[in-house]
Amino acid sequence: MFEFNMLFWLMNKHFIADYFTQYPWMFKYKGIYGHPGGLAHAGWHGILTFIVLLYFVDPFTAAMLGLLDAVIHYHVDYVKSLSWKRWPVTPQDQLFWIIHGIDQMAHGLTYFLIVHLITHIHV
Repeated sequence: MFEFNMLFWLMNKHFIADYFTQYPWMFKYKGIYGHPGGLAHAGWHGILTFIVLLYFVDPFTAAMLGLLDAVIHYHVDYVKSLSWKRWPVTPQDQLFWIIHGIDQMAHGLTYFLIVHLITHIHV
Protein backbone atom coordinates (compact mmCIF):
# COMPACT_ATOMS: atom_id res chain seq x y z
CA MET A 1 0.00 0.00 0.00
CA PHE A 2 2.97 2.30 0.70
CA GLU A 3 4.14 2.11 -2.91
CA PHE A 4 0.63 2.65 -4.27
CA ASN A 5 0.18 5.77 -2.12
CA MET A 6 3.44 7.27 -3.36
CA LEU A 7 2.58 6.54 -6.99
CA PHE A 8 -0.92 7.94 -6.54
CA TRP A 9 0.37 11.27 -5.21
CA LEU A 10 3.25 11.49 -7.69
CA MET A 11 0.89 10.90 -10.61
CA ASN A 12 -1.54 13.52 -9.31
CA LYS A 13 1.37 15.92 -8.86
CA HIS A 14 2.38 15.26 -12.45
CA PHE A 15 -1.13 15.95 -13.75
CA ILE A 16 -1.30 19.26 -11.88
CA ALA A 17 2.19 20.39 -12.92
CA ASP A 18 1.86 19.38 -16.59
CA TYR A 19 -1.71 20.44 -17.28
CA PHE A 20 -2.86 23.04 -14.74
CA THR A 21 0.29 24.98 -13.88
CA GLN A 22 2.27 24.90 -17.13
CA TYR A 23 2.02 28.18 -18.97
CA PRO A 24 2.93 29.27 -22.52
CA TRP A 25 6.16 30.92 -21.35
CA MET A 26 7.16 27.48 -20.08
CA PHE A 27 6.15 25.17 -22.92
CA LYS A 28 6.84 27.34 -25.96
CA TYR A 29 10.62 27.10 -25.65
CA LYS A 30 11.25 23.58 -24.33
CA GLY A 31 13.11 22.78 -27.54
CA ILE A 32 15.79 25.37 -26.74
CA TYR A 33 18.22 23.68 -24.36
CA GLY A 34 18.63 25.69 -21.17
CA HIS A 35 15.76 28.10 -21.84
CA PRO A 36 14.30 29.45 -18.56
CA GLY A 37 10.75 28.32 -19.44
CA GLY A 38 11.65 24.66 -19.72
CA LEU A 39 13.91 24.87 -16.67
CA ALA A 40 11.12 26.50 -14.63
CA HIS A 41 8.64 23.82 -15.67
CA ALA A 42 11.02 20.99 -14.77
CA GLY A 43 12.00 22.76 -11.57
CA TRP A 44 8.34 23.06 -10.59
CA HIS A 45 8.02 19.30 -11.05
CA GLY A 46 11.04 18.80 -8.82
CA ILE A 47 9.63 21.08 -6.11
CA LEU A 48 6.28 19.33 -6.15
CA THR A 49 7.95 15.91 -6.05
CA PHE A 50 9.95 17.09 -3.05
CA ILE A 51 6.73 18.18 -1.30
CA VAL A 52 4.96 14.88 -2.05
CA LEU A 53 7.92 12.80 -0.90
CA LEU A 54 8.21 14.67 2.41
CA TYR A 55 5.25 12.58 3.53
CA PHE A 56 7.18 9.37 2.87
CA VAL A 57 10.92 9.99 3.37
CA ASP A 58 13.36 12.32 5.12
CA PRO A 59 13.89 15.82 3.68
CA PHE A 60 17.32 15.11 2.19
CA THR A 61 16.06 12.06 0.30
CA ALA A 62 12.99 13.99 -0.84
CA ALA A 63 15.22 16.81 -2.11
CA MET A 64 17.58 14.47 -3.99
CA LEU A 65 14.70 12.59 -5.61
CA GLY A 66 12.97 15.88 -6.45
CA LEU A 67 16.17 16.97 -8.17
CA LEU A 68 16.34 13.64 -10.02
CA ASP A 69 12.74 14.10 -11.17
CA ALA A 70 13.47 17.65 -12.38
CA VAL A 71 16.54 16.59 -14.36
CA ILE A 72 14.79 13.62 -15.98
CA HIS A 73 11.63 15.64 -16.64
CA TYR A 74 13.60 18.41 -18.33
CA HIS A 75 15.37 16.04 -20.68
CA VAL A 76 12.26 14.01 -21.53
CA ASP A 77 10.42 17.22 -22.44
CA TYR A 78 13.42 18.47 -24.42
CA VAL A 79 13.54 15.28 -26.49
CA LYS A 80 9.77 15.50 -27.07
CA SER A 81 10.14 19.08 -28.29
CA LEU A 82 12.96 18.10 -30.62
CA SER A 83 10.79 15.27 -31.96
CA TRP A 84 7.93 17.65 -32.66
CA LYS A 85 10.38 19.96 -34.47
CA ARG A 86 11.83 17.06 -36.48
CA TRP A 87 8.38 15.81 -37.45
CA PRO A 88 6.10 18.88 -37.46
CA VAL A 89 2.82 17.33 -36.42
CA THR A 90 -0.42 18.65 -34.99
CA PRO A 91 -2.95 17.03 -32.64
CA GLN A 92 -4.75 15.82 -35.78
CA ASP A 93 -1.77 13.56 -36.60
CA GLN A 94 -1.30 10.12 -35.08
CA LEU A 95 2.44 10.72 -34.68
CA PHE A 96 1.70 13.71 -32.41
CA TRP A 97 -0.11 11.38 -29.99
CA ILE A 98 2.56 8.69 -30.24
CA ILE A 99 5.24 11.22 -29.27
CA HIS A 100 3.04 12.67 -26.53
CA GLY A 101 2.28 9.17 -25.23
CA ILE A 102 5.96 8.21 -25.12
CA ASP A 103 6.63 11.44 -23.22
CA GLN A 104 3.93 10.72 -20.65
CA MET A 105 5.02 7.08 -20.31
CA ALA A 106 8.60 8.22 -19.64
CA HIS A 107 7.37 10.57 -16.91
CA GLY A 108 5.29 7.79 -15.36
CA LEU A 109 8.28 5.43 -15.42
CA THR A 110 10.28 8.12 -13.61
CA TYR A 111 7.82 7.86 -10.73
CA PHE A 112 8.12 4.07 -10.73
CA LEU A 113 11.90 4.55 -10.54
CA ILE A 114 11.56 6.95 -7.60
CA VAL A 115 9.27 4.56 -5.72
CA HIS A 116 11.62 1.66 -6.49
CA LEU A 117 14.61 3.60 -5.17
CA ILE A 118 12.75 4.39 -1.96
CA THR A 119 11.32 0.94 -1.33
CA HIS A 120 14.04 -1.40 -2.62
CA ILE A 121 17.31 0.50 -2.64
CA HIS A 122 16.60 2.43 0.58
CA VAL A 123 17.88 5.78 -0.56
